[in-house]
Amino acid sequence: MIEKIILITLILACIFTKNKPMVLASIIVLIFSFINNDNIIKFSRKYFLETGLCFLMIWMLIPLIDKNKESILDVKNYLNLNGFVSIACGIFVAIIASKGLNFLTGNVSVLGGVILGSIIGVAFLGGIPVGPMIASGISFEIIAMIKYFVEK
Repeated sequence: MIEKIILITLILACIFTKNKPMVLASIIVLIFSFINNDNIIKFSRKYFLETGLCFLMIWMLIPLIDKNKESILDVKNYLNLNGFVSIACGIFVAIIASKGLNFLTGNVSVLGGVILGSIIGVAFLGGIPVGPMIASGISFEIIAMIKYFVEK
């Protein structure tokens, strides 16, 4: 019962903060909680992460075929500070994320902490629980620091 109250509270909070993906996810999990079927939970745990990652990868690869955008295949676009730092951060975050995923598996305290932190960050602070966005954010911060120290 406490799980349903938490989910309803989360739904209301996310409606208030206008976080549509979290509202949808919370509603789906709330529906799952009323169905109360172990097979749904097993299926969700087994396939939803990979399915979500697949959709994320599709989103990331779409610029390859988007004729209206500047080509991401043009190497000259990466021969600058933004390009170098972003590539390095992308590599770094991909490696860290793979280690983090392995660390999460079977580690309840870490999994619970990451879930709680992600929910708080997404629902109340406008965050997005997505690895490439983390890489972009890290890139932004590093570039801003480099520019700050170079321009001083």
